[in-house]
Amino acid sequence: MFYAREQALGLIYETYTFVDGPSARPGVSLLLSDGRDLGGFSAQEADRFLQPLGATGLTYQFVSVGQLAADYRRGLFGEAFHCAQVLHIAQTLASTPARGE
Repeated sequence: MFYAREQALGLIYETYTFVDGPSARPGVSLLLSDGRDLGGFSAQEADRFLQPLGATGLTYQFVSVGQLAADYRRGLFGEAFHCAQVLHIAQTLASTPARGE
């Protein structure tokens, strides 16, 4: 994900339905590349503030915020953040008009 408000890359580490109810689209929790846990975004907030980039290949089972922080410090998310950066650059280049157009 790209969080435009802070011009930052993020990874969804959890999806949940308990905020808007089980019949609603799930919300997501986001970890930024600098290690900040932004917490949850409802589906509507995600639509408004987050730009999907594509799959990074990371499979993560969220247990607790303490474990999330420890996993970040261990570098567990490094490859996924690198992949997200490549996806963001590719999307940016694809949406940039060619010179002379």
